[in-house]
Amino acid sequence: MEICFVTADTLDNVWQEKMSAIGKSDVLVFGFNGLGLVSYKKELGGETEYFQDVARLSRQLSGVVVCGCDTDTYGVFRHSAVIADKGKILGVSDMAHAIDDSEFVAGGNFRVYDTSKGKIGLIIAEDLFFPESGRVLALCDADIIICLFKKLDGPMPQVMLRAGAFANGVSMALCAKNYAAVADIRGNMVLSGGGKIMKTKIKIEKDFHLISLRQRGLYRDFNSGY
Repeated sequence: MEICFVTADTLDNVWQEKMSAIGKSDVLVFGFNGLGLVSYKKELGGETEYFQDVARLSRQLSGVVVCGCDTDTYGVFRHSAVIADKGKILGVSDMAHAIDDSEFVAGGNFRVYDTSKGKIGLIIAEDLFFPESGRVLALCDADIIICLFKKLDGPMPQVMLRAGAFANGVSMALCAKNYAAVADIRGNMVLSGGGKIMKTKIKIEKDFHLISLRQRGLYRDFNSGY
């Protein structure tokens, strides 16, 4: 699977001026710079066509386009991402966890999208910091998990990316402002950098670790805390 990350440009600018740099990538990923703020009211009223632009671009590429955005649902703001495949919008995923005080609230559930290029799970922004996010998508048979992040502030996103890929046995990719990274199932970084447009090929591989737990004496189910 060939993935192209756009870390510092809008979907419209890339479509109009930089398609030669994208080539024939299987999956094109934009961070939150891709669409900016999307109003559902304006989308439904026909005033804007941001989501349709994502679908049209996926048709032109004959592949998958994933694009981060902030969504305004009649005054309720969420961090989100839209995914389209060969001209069809497959869905919109929202960040499922709200952290501290923020105008952005928690949204919908986790989902693995069955695309023409493989099964893609989406993690939105700070959901990456919660181990169960990657676990749920891996258990739903994701071939790769893609995280759309706003802007990196410290090393924690890279740490959680590597840990999630290793712990869940599935490659994980990150696209943020001016940064993209990919971690393989061994927890190694196979791509990491600040290029505006970055491309890499990812081998779809999975690993399921056999884990045993001591259950004699004082014991609590590992999952009981979730």
